[in-house]
Amino acid sequence: MTPTAVAYVIPRMSIGGAQTHLLHVLRLLDRRRFAPLLCCLATDRDGAVHLLDRVRDVGVPILDARVADTANSLARPHSLLQMARIAGELRRRRVRIVHSYLFPANWFGTLTARLARIPVAVVSKRSMDVYPRARDRWACRLVNRLADRVTAVAGAVRDHVHAAEGCPLEKIVVIPNGIEVPVDPTPAPADAASALGVGRDDKVMGTITRLVWKRGHEELLQAAAIVRRAEPSAKLVVVGDGPLRSTLEDRARALGLDGGVRFLGAVPGAARLLPRVDVFVLSSVLEGMSNALLEAMASGRPVVATRVGGNPELIVDGETGLLVPPKDAEALAQAVIRLLRDPALARRFGEAARRRVESEFSLSTMVGRMEQLYEDLLASRSRAA
Repeated sequence: MTPTAVAYVIPRMSIGGAQTHLLHVLRLLDRRRFAPLLCCLATDRDGAVHLLDRVRDVGVPILDARVADTANSLARPHSLLQMARIAGELRRRRVRIVHSYLFPANWFGTLTARLARIPVAVVSKRSMDVYPRARDRWACRLVNRLADRVTAVAGAVRDHVHAAEGCPLEKIVVIPNGIEVPVDPTPAPADAASALGVGRDDKVMGTITRLVWKRGHEELLQAAAIVRRAEPSAKLVVVGDGPLRSTLEDRARALGLDGGVRFLGAVPGAARLLPRVDVFVLSSVLEGMSNALLEAMASGRPVVATRVGGNPELIVDGETGLLVPPKDAEALAQAVIRLLRDPALARRFGEAARRRVESEFSLSTMVGRMEQLYEDLLASRSRAA
C-alpha cells in the first residue's frame, strides 16, 4: 500500500512550541501509512536556532514557499504566485492531506490546498489569541470554514475558537499536546548547574518560555524578587528568547535581581536541564497547552502555573502541582516558596505529574489521535465521492 502523502505547513521552524510539536509528529508518524512533507513559508535563517536540520535528519523533504511569514504579506501578488507554485508542487507529489499550523500558515496552507484540490485540509489552533484587526478575524473565520477540521490543543482553546471565531463545535477536534516521557526520571547532567549559571546549593525556580507579553514575565520577575527575600539562595533561570528580552533584563535590574536571575536565551535540548530545576514556573496570562509545562511534568518537576487556557487541563491543583491566578505575583511567589520549603511535597507533586503525563499526554497518544483523524477524514471523503 502506498503511504498517504501529508503536507505540513508552518511559518518557519525556529524554536517554539508549535515547531517542537511538529518535529515530534514528523519523527513518529507511521511511515507505512503516511509520507510527510514539510512546507515552510520561509526557511531563511534569521539568527534563531532552527529545527530544519533535524527535519532533514528524519528524512522529511522540505519545500520553501518563499513568502514572508506575516499576515500583511499573504495577499500580495508575490505570495499569490508562490501559492500557485506550491499548489502545483503538492499536486505533483500527490498530496492528499494538508495540515497547517499558526495563523499565517493556516491561511496560506488552506487556500493552497483548496487551489490544488487536495481532498483534506486541517488547521491547528494552539492559543487563545484574539486578533485586533477585523481583517484577521475575518481571515480566521474563512479558513475555519474552508478547512475540513480544526484541531485544538485543549478544551479551553476549542471553546475560544467556537466563541471568538464562530467555528461550530462539531468541526473542532481536541488533540492535546504530547511529550516523550523518560523511562525513568534521570538525574541532571553533570554540566547542568554550569549551563544554568547556578551554584550547587542554589534553589532554582526555572522556566522555558518565549519572551513575549502573554507569558506574564513582569509578574514572574516580581515573584522572583519576593522569593529571593524569603529564600536568599533562590535564583530564577529563564530559558528562551524573544522581543522583550532587553526590557525584561532592565526590569530585573530595577527590581534588584542582579545575580538572582539568569536569562539564557534559546537553549537547544533545554529539557535535559530540567532535573536541576527545583520548581518549574509558568506565569502566562494567555496559554494554549504548554509543551514546556509538559516537559517539566514529564521530568518529575514540581510545577506552579497560572490558571489560564489549558493549564488546568494538565495540572490537578494540589495533586500534580499548584495553580495560581494570572497576574498575581504574590500568589505565584508564595506557591514557589511553599514548594522550596517542603521538598517532600515537591517530590510528591513531581512524581504525580510525571504519572499523569505518562498516562494521558504521551507522544504516541497524540500522534495516534492525529493519524486516526486523517484516516477518518479520508474515509469520509471516499464515501462522499
